Amino acid sequence: MALFVWITCVAISGAILFLVMTGMLNGVLPKKSQRNAWFEINNQILNALFTLMCLYQHPKRFYHLVLLIRWKPNDISRLRNLYCKNGTYKPHEWTHMLVVVILLHVNCFAQYALCALNLGYKRSERPAIGVGICISFAIAAPAVAGLYTILSPLGKDYDCDTDEEVQVQITGSQRQEQPREKPCENKYSFASKDQQRFVENRPKWSGGILD
Repeated sequence: MALFVWITCVAISGAILFLVMTGMLNGVLPKKSQRNAWFEINNQILNALFTLMCLYQHPKRFYHLVLLIRWKPNDISRLRNLYCKNGTYKPHEWTHMLVVVILLHVNCFAQYALCALNLGYKRSERPAIGVGICISFAIAAPAVAGLYTILSPLGKDYDCDTDEEVQVQITGSQRQEQPREKPCENKYSFASKDQQRFVENRPKWSGGILD
């Protein structure tokens, strides 16, 4: 529900900002001072919304970085479920995960810098180059991270028979499930000769050589 409200607010403020920038609201806002006021209000609303989202996501991204640094069996399993397709082992997965996590951190820091520029300077005094660089990094970093996750080995399927790291992660529950699978393997096998024998209560002579 909170995410839906956030998306709705971003869509509304973004639409108003776009209409003001393109001049589509000049009939409603004939004065330039009015258009500047509406531009700045919606710009600050978007700035606050995206900064709030970064403040919410950044602790998780720091936690994922800590998991990458520790790289213990439980950490590996958790990171694979987050960044690897099907949660399975991928070649050079540590390096690829690190690239994605760093890009997500760049997104947060760029948004913080953009927030500082928006709050620290008036619109007329705000450095356009700094704002442009911060916006570019804030938008490009998560986009590149998403594409990298899909196009890199993290987003591909691999048929790996052996995985040294997974061997360490075998839990007790998995050990208990393994013997249970053996009866299933024999479920569709042919019955042996001993299994086909049965007891005849009323035997009948079927004839033979000594008749």
